[in-house]
Amino acid sequence: GLAQRPPRPTPGSAPAGRPEPDAVTAPTPHSALGQTEQRPAGIVTRSPAAGIDLSLVIVVCSMAYLGLALARLAWAPTSFTWPDVPFLASVAFAFAFAVLYLTIGWVTTGRSYGGYVMGLRVLTNGHRMLRWAQSFLRAVFCVFFPVGLAWVIFSPKRRSLQDVVLRTAVVYDWHVVADS
Repeated sequence: GLAQRPPRPTPGSAPAGRPEPDAVTAPTPHSALGQTEQRPAGIVTRSPAAGIDLSLVIVVCSMAYLGLALARLAWAPTSFTWPDVPFLASVAFAFAFAVLYLTIGWVTTGRSYGGYVMGLRVLTNGHRMLRWAQSFLRAVFCVFFPVGLAWVIFSPKRRSLQDVVLRTAVVYDWHVVADS
């Protein structure tokens, strides 16, 4: 079978007999056609997702710097010099953007862009969407202590230190469909 991500349903639009969007089904050993897969995600999938998110943060920060340079060029084209942004300001901006990006992604859809590409979703241990405070704390924990992800290797439940401390889980989230 071929895995395909379903569109995010709106609240109250779940078909009869199906859970609401924030009440995700528990993991199943073998998903049947039409079911949503919800197994815990391992290090092999979570690492590339984190790498994609890191790449996105680097691109956005680079574009912000180029935007600043372009603004300086437009303001004073004859005396243009490249902006000299202090290293700590650049790091602070990157960390703040990363925390904001992850927080908004996890609280609205349960996934960042890296999670979307890799078919992952972040949920509470009760298989519900994260709320703002939990999403923010998880984002801060992930940005400032990224090596916590390595705990997935040793955890029988495939949970990072962030997952253990904040009672969250990262699961595969795609819809199983038949080949055409």
